[in-house]
Amino acid sequence: MNEQKITLTADRIQAEYEKGVQYNTGIGLYENVKQCENFVEGKQWEGLKSKNLRPITMNVLDPIVHYKVAQIVSNDVDQDIEPFLPDEQAEYAAKILEQSIDRVVERTKLKSKHHMVLRDACVDGDAALYFYFDASKQSGLGGVQGEICAEQAMNTNILFGNPANSNVQEQPYLIIVRRRPVSEIRKDAKRLGCAEWESIEGDSDGLYKGDDQQTDSDNLGNELVRFWKSEDGRVHYCRSCGRVMIEQDVATEMTLYPVAYMSWKPRKNCYHGVMEIKPLINTQIEINKQWTALAIMLRNNAIPKLVYNRNKFPDGWNPDATSIGVTGDVKDALTGVAGSMPIPTEATGITSTMTDALKSVAGANDAALGNVKNPENSSAIVAVQTANAAPLALTKIAYYQFVEDYERVLIDMMHAYYGMRQVKITDEATDPETGDTQEQTRVEMFDFGAIPVEALDLNIHIGEASYWSRILQVSTLNNLQTAGVMPNMVEFLSRMPEGSVKDQEGLVEAAKRVQQQASMQQALQGGLTNG
Repeated sequence: MNEQKITLTADRIQAEYEKGVQYNTGIGLYENVKQCENFVEGKQWEGLKSKNLRPITMNVLDPIVHYKVAQIVSNDVDQDIEPFLPDEQAEYAAKILEQSIDRVVERTKLKSKHHMVLRDACVDGDAALYFYFDASKQSGLGGVQGEICAEQAMNTNILFGNPANSNVQEQPYLIIVRRRPVSEIRKDAKRLGCAEWESIEGDSDGLYKGDDQQTDSDNLGNELVRFWKSEDGRVHYCRSCGRVMIEQDVATEMTLYPVAYMSWKPRKNCYHGVMEIKPLINTQIEINKQWTALAIMLRNNAIPKLVYNRNKFPDGWNPDATSIGVTGDVKDALTGVAGSMPIPTEATGITSTMTDALKSVAGANDAALGNVKNPENSSAIVAVQTANAAPLALTKIAYYQFVEDYERVLIDMMHAYYGMRQVKITDEATDPETGDTQEQTRVEMFDFGAIPVEALDLNIHIGEASYWSRILQVSTLNNLQTAGVMPNMVEFLSRMPEGSVKDQEGLVEAAKRVQQQASMQQALQGGLTNG
């Protein structure tokens, strides 16, 4: 969807921003995100003022979020780029792109951001990654300046031109809201030649996470980065803050918006997804109330209390005193103990049942977490966990699509910004004399502007790295060896999952030597017997 040629001003961008904020406010996004964030962080008694009451927080939501996120990121994600049509030049470019993406992912720490992206998607409903090219950043390559940078954005900080469509690349425009110190915004504006840079001011409208923790929120301002596509399909952007235009229309060679966006659960006709935590909050509140009530009952009724004659002890009872002064006859200074009131088992049972029911509804019950009766039976653990993780399959697909989307964006940005650069190519070569295949690395110059982007087909392959699958493999190998199916120790060690034992290659070589020595001894004994 291309946008007609328009004259962009700071006032127009501000009006589009306010329109997007109005839409988000209408669906309760800001308040719901704030509430969900507070409850997951453990701030579940916000606004309560009491001198005597010490409320208890039994945070069930936080482990539920961590469990669900861990279920999705337990597998590592890697890319495999294949040309749409078999062509030697396209295959060569695909190999370079694979290694170039790995380099960007490593330098921007993208894989470590995956956990936070999924965590935000689970709690807030959506999450986004925003990419930009920083021309001033050192690339680490000789004679080349500029690197691709990645920035995580909350769903409250991204506004779609068409909020009824969740497809990023079909938007008429996008606005990224960056909460930045006013001093940095002014510095950028001055560097870019903005005459009104001194008039840039901060603002605090309470819409964004962290604003209420700021001691001086006027130090932060909303930098609005607006993206749109021209009639030829190229991406343009501009930047503003309030009524000041920081950077005018900048035409790029990109064909994709530099944004990857995912929803935990999609919502019909809305670019914001369903918040996983929101329906569980009322149950969490009741659990906290019940545990607090039980604690008050325990403090007031369950502990026996000393009863004494106030006339005999005018100064009160001091339990730590080494000697006690009594008025009148010491024999009459009798005390007693008031009996305690037992806590009804139904009270604790209801609370525990409600907690277990909440975990079960959220899909994070004991079976899903691996708390089965027979922990030695790893096959049962895997089967139970696989069955409980099935409801997350759709979210996993959305996550894999999210990774594919941002890798397409990285390729598009390399094509637009990199130009001629040194690349390190690692491939396999065959020795003509021995026929052995060896891995070799070489450095070449490559023109990223000549990448046949349209001719590449990007596939995402998932590598197994889960904890229980590793245990299952080891258990299966042990069973095979015990049953005599795999009596050879070399075969057993070579099939162990990588990283299961220290110096696995050394152990395999040692097992081979032992096997050779045993074979030589058998051969020697056989020769002596025959002789």
